[in-house]
Amino acid sequence: MSAQAKPISEVVKDFEQSLAGLRPSTRRVYVAGAKAAIGAAGLELRQSYSSNELMVLIRESPTGKRISPFLGFLGGGRLKQPVSDEEIAALQNWVIQRLAKQMGSVKNPSLATRRDSGLIAALCSAPARGTPRKWPQNCLKITETEVLLWDAPIQEPCFALPLRFWHAWRERLARPDQRRLYRKSLQWSQSSLLFPGPHGAPLGRAALHNALRRLGVAGERSSSTSQPITPEKIRVAFL
Repeated sequence: MSAQAKPISEVVKDFEQSLAGLRPSTRRVYVAGAKAAIGAAGLELRQSYSSNELMVLIRESPTGKRISPFLGFLGGGRLKQPVSDEEIAALQNWVIQRLAKQMGSVKNPSLATRRDSGLIAALCSAPARGTPRKWPQNCLKITETEVLLWDAPIQEPCFALPLRFWHAWRERLARPDQRRLYRKSLQWSQSSLLFPGPHGAPLGRAALHNALRRLGVAGERSSSTSQPITPEKIRVAFL
């Protein structure tokens, strides 16, 4: 144990104090997320760890909701770039509007554009599941009236529609004639992944960043927040 080790309960108190500039409701959510992550890692508040040790243990446990602020605190000793409830709501609305605008303005979208829209819609719809780059194809189910992602119905039409379209394309490109027409390999069409990369392998880490860039989002800033739009900020906002 390092010399900087301290009881987890004190770490949580320090984290809560670092949130003094945020709204009480936001502080409660972030502190609850920190405690849930600690519990998911099988740790007790009376145990002592350094910040680095605690961060490693939490990262190795199942991802919970709203743990990014706590991980940022552990990594830098303070909460970096706190985001208010108003900024989160503004980012949610802005992403939805931007995606809707792109879907309505692009005629005859390419397969890559359809995949990009599906990736962003998936990330926003199930942020607690982590990156959609490695999700199995069977996590998305389509009925006549509903789009189900991880067995949960998607209520936002701007997310449901791209995923419905992408599901249809995945089924279409499984047919030999369509696969050859769009130059997709057998490994791609038979991949068990929802968003397979070349030859059916998982997409690279830059896939979501590239999807945002191609949709004209990456690097831009909304009118209500000074923070650059990134996949991680979108994931945190929709948690």
